[in-house]
Amino acid sequence: MIEKEQIFNLDEYDKKIIYELDKDSNLPLSKLARLIRKSKQLTLFRLNRLEKEDVITHYTAIVDMVKFGYFTFRFYIKLQQMTQDELREMINYLKTKENIWTIAICHGQWDLAFFVGTKTIEKVHETWDDFCGKYQKNIENYNFCLYSPIYNFNRTFFMNTKKDIIVRVYGKSEKEEPDNIDWEIIKTYAPNVRQSLLELNRKLKLSPETIKKRIKRLEQEKIICGYKIGLNINKLGYNSYRIDLDLISTSRNKGLFEYCKNKKNIYQINKTIGGSDFEIELIVKDLNELLKIIEEIKTKFKDVVNNATYFSYSTYYLLNYVPD
Repeated sequence: MIEKEQIFNLDEYDKKIIYELDKDSNLPLSKLARLIRKSKQLTLFRLNRLEKEDVITHYTAIVDMVKFGYFTFRFYIKLQQMTQDELREMINYLKTKENIWTIAICHGQWDLAFFVGTKTIEKVHETWDDFCGKYQKNIENYNFCLYSPIYNFNRTFFMNTKKDIIVRVYGKSEKEEPDNIDWEIIKTYAPNVRQSLLELNRKLKLSPETIKKRIKRLEQEKIICGYKIGLNINKLGYNSYRIDLDLISTSRNKGLFEYCKNKKNIYQINKTIGGSDFEIELIVKDLNELLKIIEEIKTKFKDVVNNATYFSYSTYYLLNYVPD
């Protein structure tokens, strides 16, 4: 019998910490303490507890990899003839590929998602051909699309009152000319933005002042377009879903965007070529809450929404650079 994960109940100060860090996960402890109006000691204690309880899992930078000349392509796979042990082996294989940035388990229409970052179409073909060479018999169906641009909002689904929403845009920019030092800083800094400058100094062999100036410039040039936390929503009793809207017109897309931005359950909008007309990522307590939101969207935008489908995400095995 599988034991159900014990739910961690957030109090008001836990919620304030998560809210502030999901807007800016590299906030200094002193500033975070001021924002939640508690001492540094109590703030650090609460933060350590949220990490220990596996509520906050990581602190990352959202990096606009288009600035480095990369594009992101998304594969969704419907699997067949595959045991759980074989699925784990497949995930471990995907994790060895440097250009695979995200791997996630899905439920519903798709079973597996992985995202490929590449500068050339040839590399996409190479990645897919290698994957099919090992797992062709396990692929029942698949979907492939260009994943860009992405509009990521700080999450407020756990808050009781209306809060400020910030928008982090990924994949809408033109290529810049970052150098190799910028790239090494991104690779080292982005997975854990709460590292100290001394830690980064030891890893990068660059002076703390150089690292600080470089990160500041990466922010100003929107190569680093935001900071967020990894949040174990299942631990909080929530689930993540995606709603795919089939539209008969794009005439109300601006209004649909504003609706999504101000709906506290919704944290991301994906614009794709090859995917759905309008993709919405959201967090809800249960299926009933999801269905209510879908019905609300279909009612408010009944003149443009032709159909809505959904599926869920459960586990992220890898999450690099792109917002989830």
